[in-house]
Amino acid sequence: MMSIAAQALKAQQAAIQTAGHNVANAATPGYSRQKVILETQTPAFENGLVLGRGVNATVVRSVVDQFSERWLLDIGGNLGFSTAQQSALSAIQEAFPTTGGIDSALNDFFSSLSDLSNNPSGSAERIALIGKANALGASFHRTRSVLTSIQTNSDQDLQSIAHQVNTLTQEIAALNQRVAFSQSSNQPDNDARDQRQVRLNDLVRLTGATVSEGNGGVVNVTIQGAALVSGSRAAKLDTALGANGLHQITIETPDGIQFDGTNSFTNGELGGVLKSRDQVVPDLLNQLDTLAKALVDEVNNQHAAGFDYNGNAGGNFFQPIAAVSGAASTMKVDDAIVADPNLIAAAQNAAGAPGDNQNALALVNLRNVSIAALSNDTAENYLTAALGNIGEAAKTIQSSVDFQTGLQTQVQARRDETSNVSIDEEMTNLILFQRAFDASARMITTADELYQSLIDMMR
Repeated sequence: MMSIAAQALKAQQAAIQTAGHNVANAATPGYSRQKVILETQTPAFENGLVLGRGVNATVVRSVVDQFSERWLLDIGGNLGFSTAQQSALSAIQEAFPTTGGIDSALNDFFSSLSDLSNNPSGSAERIALIGKANALGASFHRTRSVLTSIQTNSDQDLQSIAHQVNTLTQEIAALNQRVAFSQSSNQPDNDARDQRQVRLNDLVRLTGATVSEGNGGVVNVTIQGAALVSGSRAAKLDTALGANGLHQITIETPDGIQFDGTNSFTNGELGGVLKSRDQVVPDLLNQLDTLAKALVDEVNNQHAAGFDYNGNAGGNFFQPIAAVSGAASTMKVDDAIVADPNLIAAAQNAAGAPGDNQNALALVNLRNVSIAALSNDTAENYLTAALGNIGEAAKTIQSSVDFQTGLQTQVQARRDETSNVSIDEEMTNLILFQRAFDASARMITTADELYQSLIDMMR
């Protein structure tokens, strides 16, 4: 009787301590409530009877919905990618404002040419045209500078994320070691598992890596087949400047093998940052440079076909641009035109200068001319298409973020429904365990009284 009571005291004490642990961690992120598994002791055969021998606390287990935990990992990588893309596209859209952007400057430039065609000999119109043309060049400069800054910021984000990944992989490897040690004694380290799961969620969100559980309760994390975490060993990410002036990611696996892992990250925040830095922004920069050079070439060719205020053959209106790359950052009115507005070639014939406006009209008509370098589209349509693609991509990514966020909320709610701590439930359990503990203590007192009575009877 005393043995049964003593064992019951230990079991109920373990249950009380576990309930207290649950209450203490009710607000701890990622914590899964724990439960003591109570089992009846193996009965004894005495005097022809099978007699019970009380209760035993066998193990403390976390209450976890494994399906929800795995699903949250899958969602995390996709959401991380979409969120990174959303952030980049939002910044890109700000580089092309609805008012005061390149489209407005381009419209002002052609409007100023139209004003010149109405008064080809006017000094004010010539000066205004130079101002609008330089404003167009400045708009190209600003936009390209903003896009380059977005690319630079993405490159810096890459380094920051790589540092976070290194911290997480090391922590997961250390927690793997704790889990494996406890698993060997058939007493799971539930707190270590919870802490590891939180870090796994963060790691997958950043990298889009794949998680699988191996022997002994440890998890292995891989990216495109390369190990980021293998048991108690962790990989290391390093960043170094490449030939293009941007950082590349080197992965050193737990086995010490190093390789360029930049292209291994196609999901998670890293994948989103890399796509923005290496694809989205460069494509836009190329489109911007292509548009700038095409405009400069077309305007210069038409301008050279006319005659200036004094009847001399026209030269370059814009400073010539040799290559497409970087064209948007060098677009400006030719220095000679700036110094002498009379060099603007508005006339079609030398004899008609300065009142002839035919070349000015031809320059205005460039607004409607399909340009081969712009995929046989007009300058304005080419720009509109580029802006439309940005807007469409932003809408698509926003829809993806909304969907993934909603899905994550639902799955998290399902996970919390199973694993979250209910204070009311734990307080009820505490009362139950306390009463059982008090009763077990009373059993010891009763057994002691019976034992004392037997001793007194033998005196």
